[in-house]
Amino acid sequence: MVARFFIPGLIWSCVLIWGGVGGTATATAEELRVFTDKSGRTLKAEFVSFKDNQVTMKREDGQVFILSADTFSAEDNLYFRQKVNAQTGSEVKASGRPEAPPNSVVIEALIDGPSELRVKKDGIYWINGGNAKPGRHQGQEEPTYVDGKPWRPNWKNSRANNGVDRTATKSVDGIDPKEIGFQLLSVSISREAVGIEQRDKIQVNSIGEELSILIPDSQGGSRWYRFALVKKP
Repeated sequence: MVARFFIPGLIWSCVLIWGGVGGTATATAEELRVFTDKSGRTLKAEFVSFKDNQVTMKREDGQVFILSADTFSAEDNLYFRQKVNAQTGSEVKASGRPEAPPNSVVIEALIDGPSELRVKKDGIYWINGGNAKPGRHQGQEEPTYVDGKPWRPNWKNSRANNGVDRTATKSVDGIDPKEIGFQLLSVSISREAVGIEQRDKIQVNSIGEELSILIPDSQGGSRWYRFALVKKP
């Protein structure tokens, strides 16, 4: 049985699931964690799973809840990513991350779109919409990775995590917007995970002398995008 209700003492709207195979199990003390929402309210529960930006967790009395990850603090969202990565670790090790095409530059960024990467002659820079800036969702400080090396973009308004803004150009030698193609490699909740989660289609267009890579990402929650700028022969 599933019903929407409010957890006592909290304002979180969620789904409660009663029952299950063989009755309701009770979470062990070792598995329990105190989760905190953005307003500082707490919930003691066990992480069960994460899917489509929805977190399933089990309280100490065995009741199971489904809540939006956006409800929780940045620290808790990092914990969710670590748990997902741990649960899928064997699969990641077995399959490995998709290899980048030869003669390419690989970009990795945590996106809570819309965010736009501009490619110019020998350089790249970000343009951001009204959402969280790349790497800054819920106060995080994740860099953009260029061929595996961290780049911490220099934003005009460096103190703000959200809002319309743009960065200074990062030098990338030998890149020419007229001579590159785009290839999406992965979209996932953690940087280490594999696969392409279904999100808004990335829009790639030429704008003047630059290449625009617009990541709409209108769905809830941030995701790691990994893509290649492939230099044409």
